Amino acid sequence: MPLKTRILIVTDSPVLPSGMAEATRLIFSTLLDKYPDRYELHQVGLFHCYAVAKPRWPIYPTMAGKGPDGRLRFAPEDKYGQKTAPGCIARLKPDIVFGFGEPQRVAHLCVPREKRPHSLVLYVNFDGLPVPESFCTALRHADLIFTKSEFAKDVLAHALPDYPASKLGYVYSPADTRRFAPASAADRAELRRNLLPPWMSQDSFLLGWVGRNQWRKQVWVLYKVIHYVRTGAYLVCGLCGRVSLFDWDPMRRRHVTAAPACLESRPNCRYDTCHHCQSDQAHQAEPMSDAYLWLHMPEEPEQDWPVELLEQQFGLKRGQDIYYTEGHQLKAALSPDDMPALYNLWDCLLFLSGGEGFGLPAWEAMCCGLPVIYTNYSSHAEFLGRGGAGLPVGGILQPERETCIWRMVADVPQAIEAVRKLYSNRELGERLGSNGRRFAGRFVPEIQAERWHGVFQRLVRNPVFVGHALIK
Repeated sequence: MPLKTRILIVTDSPVLPSGMAEATRLIFSTLLDKYPDRYELHQVGLFHCYAVAKPRWPIYPTMAGKGPDGRLRFAPEDKYGQKTAPGCIARLKPDIVFGFGEPQRVAHLCVPREKRPHSLVLYVNFDGLPVPESFCTALRHADLIFTKSEFAKDVLAHALPDYPASKLGYVYSPADTRRFAPASAADRAELRRNLLPPWMSQDSFLLGWVGRNQWRKQVWVLYKVIHYVRTGAYLVCGLCGRVSLFDWDPMRRRHVTAAPACLESRPNCRYDTCHHCQSDQAHQAEPMSDAYLWLHMPEEPEQDWPVELLEQQFGLKRGQDIYYTEGHQLKAALSPDDMPALYNLWDCLLFLSGGEGFGLPAWEAMCCGLPVIYTNYSSHAEFLGRGGAGLPVGGILQPERETCIWRMVADVPQAIEAVRKLYSNRELGERLGSNGRRFAGRFVPEIQAERWHGVFQRLVRNPVFVGHALIK
């Protein structure tokens, strides 16, 4: 019997509710299930204290302690395992080190090949372009690099033109279609009876969001969209069907009758003028009073968009227009086994993120047969578009302040148009949802884990293995 391949994983602890933790659980738990006598797993677990599950392999937490205010602080010098990983490598002597995360999280693992006995495989996230050169310099030392989408692979290839193309590939996250599956009509009705707050009707049209309140996520757009959807304060053209917005006056907290851009470019334009085709057949929309926004978003001290201010600016009220999953905090998230219920409650995932390394909520929604309204940029747009799993929304690209990586700010009228399509045509939503689940079925954990198994075994047989090991 061959010796077990010892792998040291360095990424988010598998007990967390994060996308990287979920992908780690699915890849390596499936490897253990399929090849129990072939692998010995260990992991340097980042942010291990935020547990929602139990690990199946030994976890070595990174350094943490309480600050002067009594709140948990992760040691900056070991935030990504910079201190913990070298000790684990020296003690465990792994055959393979598997680093998973953004480039800055795995850079400390990138020791030149001649200075390490183990093979180094990186699974890196890129959530936009271009990638700053400083992010990628160390990655050149990896034996193999995989990204989570072809979009990300192309971004990295452009940033590292001297890195051999044969050592660069992409692999989608495993699609857990067993756990994330569509509920029957009867089961969905039962979920709604048990989980909907009493102020929502059982036949409500629910737009869902899963994610953190980060600048990159552009969550403020969700609040703006639901404001317009519920108030009907926009125009719909009877000729082209497009949506034109009234202009929001934040000083007076009301809508004015025409957009300043319209008045400047066409001084004689009327209040029933479509901003797209300029016909005079535009009319004010009817409010969708049974449409609500449900946010599965942790409440945390540091949030880029203060939700209380967003609610105030867009005239939204909790318990009337929007709903937050009760008790959802970083330390009190739903367990992985409870998440499918959320997707089966909703009618659509409103995923207007500015950029994603992969976009696990959209992937899980596809597994559940839930249609997605999404920004047409970054990795999530790739698999949603290939799967025909939703309605894309365009926008403008805006660079981040610190990195100048481009993020998309979704076009609100386009997002409203997409919501209206799904609201008025439930068969369209079912068709898009079915498309998504069918596409995700090509990437179930057994298939993706088998691909990783091929990579790992070739590396063990030939530590300097170079070749087209794993694509798609």
